Formats: sequence, C-alpha cells, structure tokens
Amino acid sequence: MYRFAGILVSVFFVYLAVRQVDFSESLRALGTVRPGWLVAATFVYLSSFPVRALRWRLILRVQRVLPLRELIASVFVGYMANNVLPARAGEVYRAHFLGRRAGISRSGVAASIVVERTFDGLMLVCVILFVFVVFPQEDYLGGTAIVTGLIFLALAAGILFYSLKEDRASRAIERGLELLPGAIRGRLVGRLGSFLQGIRGISTVRELSEAGAYTVVVWALDGCAIALVVASFGVTLPPVGFVLVFALVALSTTLPSGPGFVGPFQYAFVLSLGSFAVSRETALAVSVVAQLSLLGSVTFIGLALLWREQLRASKR
Repeated sequence: MYRFAGILVSVFFVYLAVRQVDFSESLRALGTVRPGWLVAATFVYLSSFPVRALRWRLILRVQRVLPLRELIASVFVGYMANNVLPARAGEVYRAHFLGRRAGISRSGVAASIVVERTFDGLMLVCVILFVFVVFPQEDYLGGTAIVTGLIFLALAAGILFYSLKEDRASRAIERGLELLPGAIRGRLVGRLGSFLQGIRGISTVRELSEAGAYTVVVWALDGCAIALVVASFGVTLPPVGFVLVFALVALSTTLPSGPGFVGPFQYAFVLSLGSFAVSRETALAVSVVAQLSLLGSVTFIGLALLWREQLRASKR
C-alpha cells in the first residue's frame, strides 16, 4: 500500500510539472547542454559520497570501527536502492547490506542511518529557514516544508534526550515493553537494544561538531552539483536562486514518491526556476538531465558494486 501511495505521489507531481509544457521545446533545450559542465557536476556529486561514508563511520563507531572502503560501497548501494525502489526503501536495504557484510546488527545499522538522516534533516531545516527569510513574500515550500522540518526537529530532540538522559529514557522504554505480551517483548528486546546503541552514535560535543562539519560539506557539494547542472543549460541565477533550487530539490527527495523521485524532482525544478523567468520547458529538461547525470551515475556505481558482491557470495 505504501509503495502504491508513492507511485500516486509521483504521478500527481508529474502532472504538475508537465502541464502546459511544449515537449518539443524541452527537446530543443536538451540540445543546448554543455557536456563539460555535466561531467563536472557528476564529479562533484560523486565526491560527496566518501564524505558521507566518513560521517557514517563516525556514527557507527560506537558499534564497530569499519573500513572506509566498506562504508563507501554500502552508501553507494543504499543510494542506488533509493533511486530504483519507491518510498526511500533503499535506507532499509542499506542497513541489511552492511549488516550482512560486516556481521553487525541490522537494527544497530538502521539506527545509525536514522542519526545520519537526522543531521541531513537539520541541514534541510536550515536551508528552508534561509529560503523563508530571503523570499518571505512567496509560498514556495508551504506546509510540506513545515511538516518535514517538525519531523526532523522531533527526531533530533529524541536522539539528544536519549543521549543525555540514557538511564531515564531506558527506564521509560522498559516500562513500555512490560505492557506488551511476553512473546512480542522477547523478540523486541534484543533488536531494540541494538537500535538504541546505534542511536547513541553521537554522544559528545566533539562528535557532534565533526558530524555537523561532514554534513555541511556534503550539502555544499550537492548544492554545487545542482548549480553546475543548471549552469550547463546556460541559465544564470543569483546565488540565492541556486539556494532556492537546491532547497526545493532536497525537499522533493524527502517525499514518499516512486522510483528515482520522479515527479517531485521535476516539479521542484519547474517551480524554483520558474521564479526566475526560466521556462517550464527548460526547467523540465534541467530536471531530467540532473536525474540522469547525478542519480543515474550513483545508480550505475551501486549496481556494479552490488553485482560484484553477489559474484563474491556465489564463490564462497
């Protein structure tokens, strides 16, 4: 049902993005792309993945110190799965993939991904607030941005509370578990323990600062990659314009949509670029190229790494 809902979300946003679009003009816009800029955009985007792996290793360190190469491969495979599966199911697959390869609890790995995504969510909140300040007269983001921001703020507050008040939080969780039937409680205790250990991946000010610095670098690289794709079409925007485009694109990937974020991804470009008098046709072309060059490159690398892993498994 959740998967079907994601596809419906994609269909709805595809309609919003392509209505009143002259597709022949979009094809003409595709012919104006400068390949060198796309190569640079792809390189910049891919360079963010080792940084993501460094941040993830920091969060996972409370469970086990893992080689960076292992984590880079898992990040690529997880993001590939996000691009080909609906409703961001790739996060679940990433936890399964690394847990199986490294021999650690999948629940603990899933918790580390929750912490990782919380850092990304807080960064998204900062970008959204910036857009609200710079464009106070426009309702670019609407209720979706507010709801998304509140969700990530609640996650951050919960993680911070558990890290600072572990004993009190653990007693509250134990009291809650006692209300469950014995069979269910027995299955949950072990997994919940691993999950809560993973949640405590960031527990000191130094670790918080380091993870925050990694997050800023990742978002800066992603934003530069989007800006390079836009510039490859000869589109010039003020700096705040590129921030607006990136904010809407980042927000679009948080929606439970179909594979590859199709629909919300397109509408984010159409809406943001339209604010600077860029035609819907050009904006649609930019969105398609961004999907193919950025998400497509990650998907290709992730599939290659997954294929290699399956070949190794078959030889054991």
